[in-house]
Amino acid sequence: MTRKTLSGWIFDVYAVAGGMRLWLIDRSGKKHRLFERFSPVFYLGGAPAALKQACAFLSRLSLPLHMKPSEGIEFYSGKTLPVMQITVENPLHFKKVVRWVIAQENQKGRLGKTLVLYNADLSLPQQYFYTKESFPLAFCMVLLEDSRILALSVEDSPWATDYAIPPLSIMQLRMEGEAIDPAQTTARALEIEVEGRRHVLEGGHESVVVARFDRMLVRHDPDLILSEWGDPYILPKLLAAAARLNRPLSLNREPGKKVLSKKERSYFSYGRMVHRSQSRTLLGRWHVDVRNSFLVGLTELEGLFEFARLSKIPVQQMARTSTGTGITSMQMDLAFQDGILIPWRKRMPEAFKSASQLLLTDKGGLTYAPRPGLYESVGELDFASMYPAIMAKYNISPETINCRCCPENKVPEIGHHLCQKRRGLVPRFLEPLLEKRARYKTLKKAAADPALRRSYDERQSALKWGLVTTFGYQGYKNARFGKIEAHEAITAYAREILLQAKEIAEAEGFEMVHAIVDSLWLKRQDASETDYQSLSERISKACGIPIVFEGIYAWLLFPPSRRHLNLGVPNRYLGLFESGKIKVRGLEVRRSDSPPFIKAAQREMIDLLSTAKCASEYQKLIPKLKLCFERYREKLHSGHVPFFELAISKTLSKAPKDYQKASLSAIVAKELSGRGVDLVPGERIAYVIVDEKSKVPAERARALGFIDGTWSYDVQKYEQLLKQALEALYIDCMF
Repeated sequence: MTRKTLSGWIFDVYAVAGGMRLWLIDRSGKKHRLFERFSPVFYLGGAPAALKQACAFLSRLSLPLHMKPSEGIEFYSGKTLPVMQITVENPLHFKKVVRWVIAQENQKGRLGKTLVLYNADLSLPQQYFYTKESFPLAFCMVLLEDSRILALSVEDSPWATDYAIPPLSIMQLRMEGEAIDPAQTTARALEIEVEGRRHVLEGGHESVVVARFDRMLVRHDPDLILSEWGDPYILPKLLAAAARLNRPLSLNREPGKKVLSKKERSYFSYGRMVHRSQSRTLLGRWHVDVRNSFLVGLTELEGLFEFARLSKIPVQQMARTSTGTGITSMQMDLAFQDGILIPWRKRMPEAFKSASQLLLTDKGGLTYAPRPGLYESVGELDFASMYPAIMAKYNISPETINCRCCPENKVPEIGHHLCQKRRGLVPRFLEPLLEKRARYKTLKKAAADPALRRSYDERQSALKWGLVTTFGYQGYKNARFGKIEAHEAITAYAREILLQAKEIAEAEGFEMVHAIVDSLWLKRQDASETDYQSLSERISKACGIPIVFEGIYAWLLFPPSRRHLNLGVPNRYLGLFESGKIKVRGLEVRRSDSPPFIKAAQREMIDLLSTAKCASEYQKLIPKLKLCFERYREKLHSGHVPFFELAISKTLSKAPKDYQKASLSAIVAKELSGRGVDLVPGERIAYVIVDEKSKVPAERARALGFIDGTWSYDVQKYEQLLKQALEALYIDCMF
């Protein structure tokens, strides 16, 4: 047996018999299939009698296990607890053993009462990374004996900002034609792009398509298969065809292993239905579906890689999970390193509150609605990551809120108090995250290379979403390290800080035009950038939370509410900074359900308005806006606008059969269902309005994927939508 050293990036990690399979990619792009022994651990705690019976049950299992007394720290109290450490020799048995314990103890009614599981639901890759203090895409040095890892040294840090990504070969998969969910349209050819060449696998029997696809997999051996609708449609179709033909596909690099699958699911979150498609993940190779990834959709691959490195969740899994799961994994890693026992399930209920207490504590952020109008020389100040910064500054964490030792350290207004003797896990986790995002923003400003600037921006954007989620998870009942009282304390401090900032600004002679949670729009006659910078420094110093001066608007428009013309909408505005940068919020061009045709029209109007240097120039451009509107209106009336440009996308709130009223979404959902398309709550559908006022509901709208030339679109309805896009930019009053 020969020993050697190898350096490279950890590309993939998963459990195999006796340990973990590691794939490393070296600097030349060569892939190395390695093995490391690893035995996962979980803990049992609780009453001695229940613990003794559980251990007796485990000892009767015909699996190699090791049990020994140990101890760990209880999260909320910080006290050391005696526990029994259970080491499962073969990681492939880990989930099975945990399930048996859960079933046994549930049957006896002891789980969560006299017996508690800890560290039992960590995924095997997570537990491996936590234990080895390593992470996905870490650059490492390994000592090998043949292909077995004897020692692994991480020469990288998840907190680094100048890290490199291994050289990856990429294959892209999509269905030919417009970007329509292939399950909601007629059959189309598979399109493959690899090494700069595009291939279309069309026509012929499915055996021809499967054979050609497999040959391309073998020939090009991509590290990453990047797909559109690969999870719910492309890979399932290819795998099903291969199974019928009894021809295995070379999707996995791990011999003899099937492609991993996970069922689809729908759930209710933050007031809306969310759908997660079924997933298809590979071993030794990555598959990422850009249509089934929140992170990739918002931050591209750079944001995904950043989050995978920090969360210690493998790239394919991180692509398909929420930022909340990633944030929780970062918190669990910190707890793991501290010796804190991670409960199998959260068992901390919300404390009882009276109706008056609920009214006092459950208020959320503070908002001052703007008066509709067109403003000049308005400055914008934004608190940098306000809620996470508050959590870090005031030590807000589930185990520090309403502690037994510091009742005098009151939260403003609501009566909760915070510990001053014990630093919370959540603030300790947040501090380096906030600091890293700040470094990325600094690096982005200093970068001369556009590609590098874009990379830094995508990484900091991923961290931004993670920081936002950290606050949200404090109010989420199932969050591992969340507590509603902590959520209430954060918003209480936020309201206090915004009021304090308002008072400081007004004392300096500034008028508040608008404010929402963590941002202020202020105006003072002849105020310069220096004045605003000085104000932001005074507010930052007084509040203890950094506030950033974003710039002065040459003009800023707050459109009126469509229902109440004398009221503005808090998060709906358009403005041009003196630097020339346009900022848009809440208008059609930013809405995911707006037809591309309407977005294009409003985008052209906004581009036109961006040439205005002041409010008077803005007003002079109104006739040109109307001319732009007329051009698009004429296109509509010509009847030649492609259906794809008129598509409206909506998320289903329920199953098609459960809709009682004939809304357009319900009509199209039932049409698709009748065509054999299985739809579940949370899925998105796309449709074209063909005759909104038709007496026959089925003739009011048609599914985009099945509409053909026998139908025409509802010109009047789309003209109404076009007019609304214009009216959002057109206002007579100016303050």
